Amino acid sequence: QNAAAAQRAQQYSAQQARRPSPAAQPQIESMQRPWTPTEQPGSQPHGPPTVYQGPTQAGSPPPVVHAPTPLGRVTSPSEHTGNGPAPNVLEQDFQRIHVSASPPPAYTPAGSAATAAQGYPNEKHGHSTPAVVAPSTTAGGEANIANQGHPAFANDIRHPSDPSLLQPGPSSSQAPIQQYAKTSTSVPPGPGPASPPPLPEGWIAHLDQNSGQYYYIHLPTQSTQWEFPKGPTPLNLNEPLSPTLSTYGGGHPLASPGLSAFSKPMASPGFQPSTPGYAESMMSMQSATPTVAGFTGPPPAAGVDIYKVAPTNGVYFGPYLRYTNMDLERGLWLGSILLITDAPQPPTIHIHQSVDLSPNPRQLKANAISVHQRFTFYRYDVDLQMEEDAGAKWTYAITSHLGCTRYEFLVAGRHETNWRFIATSGNDFSLNVNANERSRLGGIGYMWKDIMQKHVECGGFHTQLGLGDQIYADRIWKEIPLLKQWLAMSGKENRKNAGWTAKHEEDVSHAYFHYYTSHFDQPYLREAFAQIPHVLQLDDHDIFDGFGSYPEYMQFSNMFKNIGRIGIDMYLIFQHHTTLEILRNVSTDTDIFTITGTGWHFVKYLGPAVVVVGPDCRSERNQHQVMAGPTYQGLFPKVALLPPSIQHCIWMISVPLIYPRLEAAEQIAHTVATGKKAVTGTYNLLGRVTSSVAGVVGAKGVVGSGFDSVKKAVGKSGLMGGILSPFGDIDVLDELRDQWTHESKDLERTYLIRTLQGIAHQKSVRMTFLSGAVDCCGAGLVHDPAKPSDHKTMYQIISASVVNTPPASYVLKLLHNHKPLYVPANGHRSTNQPSDTKEDMMEIFQAEPDGRPREMKKLMGRRNYVAIVAYDPEVVPGTYGRTDMGKGGGKLSLAVDFIVQGDASFGGVNKYGPVVIPSLEFGR
Repeated sequence: QNAAAAQRAQQYSAQQARRPSPAAQPQIESMQRPWTPTEQPGSQPHGPPTVYQGPTQAGSPPPVVHAPTPLGRVTSPSEHTGNGPAPNVLEQDFQRIHVSASPPPAYTPAGSAATAAQGYPNEKHGHSTPAVVAPSTTAGGEANIANQGHPAFANDIRHPSDPSLLQPGPSSSQAPIQQYAKTSTSVPPGPGPASPPPLPEGWIAHLDQNSGQYYYIHLPTQSTQWEFPKGPTPLNLNEPLSPTLSTYGGGHPLASPGLSAFSKPMASPGFQPSTPGYAESMMSMQSATPTVAGFTGPPPAAGVDIYKVAPTNGVYFGPYLRYTNMDLERGLWLGSILLITDAPQPPTIHIHQSVDLSPNPRQLKANAISVHQRFTFYRYDVDLQMEEDAGAKWTYAITSHLGCTRYEFLVAGRHETNWRFIATSGNDFSLNVNANERSRLGGIGYMWKDIMQKHVECGGFHTQLGLGDQIYADRIWKEIPLLKQWLAMSGKENRKNAGWTAKHEEDVSHAYFHYYTSHFDQPYLREAFAQIPHVLQLDDHDIFDGFGSYPEYMQFSNMFKNIGRIGIDMYLIFQHHTTLEILRNVSTDTDIFTITGTGWHFVKYLGPAVVVVGPDCRSERNQHQVMAGPTYQGLFPKVALLPPSIQHCIWMISVPLIYPRLEAAEQIAHTVATGKKAVTGTYNLLGRVTSSVAGVVGAKGVVGSGFDSVKKAVGKSGLMGGILSPFGDIDVLDELRDQWTHESKDLERTYLIRTLQGIAHQKSVRMTFLSGAVDCCGAGLVHDPAKPSDHKTMYQIISASVVNTPPASYVLKLLHNHKPLYVPANGHRSTNQPSDTKEDMMEIFQAEPDGRPREMKKLMGRRNYVAIVAYDPEVVPGTYGRTDMGKGGGKLSLAVDFIVQGDASFGGVNKYGPVVIPSLEFGR
């Protein structure tokens, strides 16, 4: 060792010596001071920081690793015998970067013995001479002979075959190849290949900086491939890639042109395969069977190749900050942060109270919970001690090789009851919204920008509730050729029994991965998901429109079942930071839990007085039920056994339970379905509602537009928005089956309402339903007209989409009917005979955002979100903003404001409300 190296090593050993002995540890703990900027930099109140060496985490005293010798490194005898000194961190670093006594390959003349001793596979060397070489290269020589037939080696100098090269000893032939497979670097170092031989017409070669390999671009079609072109046509136009000649064979995936964490992606010829079993399926641009339309010219981009997945910041997707729950007994705030990256090691996250400037903040542990292709999902669990009374702001800093980004969020006080939170729904555009309409409304980020402004103005929202439809994955049917192919099949049985292949699995998984990562990476939405902890719920568009409400032969086909499985897996990982494997090993119900094994529900505390219950209303859904009986029997006791401090129970039910009926529209739908002529009554009704249409297209067109209104009125674009029109055999009435108010769900809806009224009476807890999914906002309630505000009174808050477009105004006209509605006794069908529970919609929209009086006051078809604050009416008037109250104990009311977008993107936002939901007095 030279003097400089010894001096560097001394620094490392001095640091280790400074660490306190275990005996001294208790003394340090007993003298714990509050965090201050004056803390000694050497002291580590949260333990030593995590250090990475390559992709693996380094322990504090580095363990002696007897790893396979890294390539190109000369081993000394003392290392093998174990007599030498224990290696320190510096030496291990040197080992890791493969320092060798010989000069790097770039400085060595091709074919010299030094190059041969490097031990790289011989295709990396230009022309190696079989002179006196180290024994470890004999296998490489054999590989060279095997490669001579490959067109990429056409210009290489051929050497006469030496019998000693063809018959290597057993040990020497195996060792180097095994070593090569075990190296952890994703790109083998060494000189790039020699310039390629002359190319066929229309091709150019391009050197990929990451892998040091040439890939080939076909200029007329812009098609790219790793294989040497055999003729003027690109490989993927006439045959799938052959596994034997693939660069991906041999267990060593390339890092791809331009797809590493460090550079912007190019239109790349390759992705790292996720499983060895079907590495090639991503590469073949076309499936084995041609797509229905047939094609001329260049192939359509298929499956994985459609989506170029790359994070905005170049390193990771996220962070997504999730609220898990609070531990009422211990005063802990529980949450998690999700990052998705293809960097070799996870970014580090440090967390501290914003006012605390300690030089040694706590570091969160990165747990790798799943992998998708080259990306790894890292979950960082957060548990924070809550302050006794007032809330506190916390900051977390994410450090990657490109720098450090800080995010701040609000954690309520342990006894704080006045949580502020928002609720959103429909967080993406549906398929049929064109680009002009999207930009007219201000795009995805318009309302999210307003949310972030309000977040700053009011001192921070404690959480955000997402009522389903975080993404609109309906587009999967238009974008994936294999699914388009399936849609074009004829015959129910053929569709039901069509096979699900590895290619389907890969393309569909990648589509969902792309939808989530690209959508959650949008401006303002990205900031909101990083700074307002979220509680999210499943609805149909997170899988695809109407999932669960289709006829059985479709719902149980291989396609629907497998797309549903992948959709729910992706929902669990992106929206709940977990996987089925993890959930199977969890025994508590602090976070999401299952009752029947299908569907994931949650009960979360928003402070000591408010609880939010999120039943999964999609996973168990079929044409006759929303949730299975056992699910209700598992959920109701959890609500009935809530602690006595709970005053409000908010049910997140994605589709509204209390909503105007669409008799007129159902009648039209029924007319269309049965093929009868439009009855005069329907014609007149529609003539009044859409007189402009009626005058132009006549009766037949009116019935058609009436059916469109059915589809729009239920807040969806029609089952699958016309994508499944090739089926032609979906009953038009199926569209309405997705609603709670449809007759097929009538008994179940009554059961839910009546049971909750009983629990409310027994526990003195006010029940409220919070819903979205219908693209218009409003508030309704069920109540006993004779006894206002007793336990039978339950409010329904409906949030319109925060991103998706509102329905047409004539649809809202259909919904503004004045038919009196009553909830029957449990076990009875609805006849709307007067009973002790009446349904009403509240008239809260008296004027348009620009001040004009409104005719339709119950529902408003504009983009919006809902802001809710819990407050004590005796202490402070209900304001949406800070409510500086003391500890809980007073009776809490909820104030609900509708924050609505004005006309287009220049109309600003307007506030309607508040709707005040009072607490339930004991015994009423």
